[in-house]
Amino acid sequence: MKVGFIGLGSMGYGQAMLLAKSEHELTVFDVAAKAMAPFEGKATLAGELAGTGRDADVVGVCVRDDQQVNECADALIPVMPADSVLLIHSTVKPATMESLAARASERKINVLDAAVTRTVMAQDAPFVFCMTGGDDAVAERVQPVLDTYSTDTIHVGPLGSGMAMKISNNLVSWSQIMIGLEAFQMAEAAGVPTEKLLKVMKKNGVLTPPMEGFIKLRAAGGDPDTSELIRSQSGIGEKDLSLAEALGAEAGASTPIGTHIRGLVRDTINGLAKA
Repeated sequence: MKVGFIGLGSMGYGQAMLLAKSEHELTVFDVAAKAMAPFEGKATLAGELAGTGRDADVVGVCVRDDQQVNECADALIPVMPADSVLLIHSTVKPATMESLAARASERKINVLDAAVTRTVMAQDAPFVFCMTGGDDAVAERVQPVLDTYSTDTIHVGPLGSGMAMKISNNLVSWSQIMIGLEAFQMAEAAGVPTEKLLKVMKKNGVLTPPMEGFIKLRAAGGDPDTSELIRSQSGIGEKDLSLAEALGAEAGASTPIGTHIRGLVRDTINGLAKA
């Protein structure tokens, strides 16, 4: 297929690079030129957002938030061919997906939830679980693209349901990350050797890969590049937990733990950046 891909950050880079190595014909775009540099000679480098959508069968969008997704859609919907598919890998509100689909339908463009979460920490092989929502037949049609970077896929249901699943998953992930960081801070203060605590937590199953990743970031917080990564993650955590709070309110399900953690995540995560 002819595939466009927008957003070459920590998650999108790995997805796009696997597409570049596949049988698909790939065009990429990112607002940061340095993010596009590794794709030189491996994919077509678009000079603008719209360049990923012209003549594309499928376009994947993996950017930060609802606002950026809408900005991508503003550029893509006018130029994408009829019956092409817009995959939203970013975590956004279900209502945002419904709004995108309504706009895209005017040009007969299909829109699918395609939220992703890591299953493998490396990126040299499929490394995400993709949760789709929308038309079953359209989801089946883009499966060869999803298989390029997904260890697993699941079709959740109607449009927006894939995002609701991802938001629910993120509520768990960020709760685990925050309690893990708190536990390590407490253990250090109590004189517990943290490498021994890690060994116990790995053995009894309470150490999740995201939690371990943040614990390692905590140890490397003085490095400038790591500090920049940490600060970007704090914003993502706050955004993800805000989405969980909003989804819960809309569905009539309270999220007191998520609401509490949202109030702590920025300061806690930024506090890991010691430099």
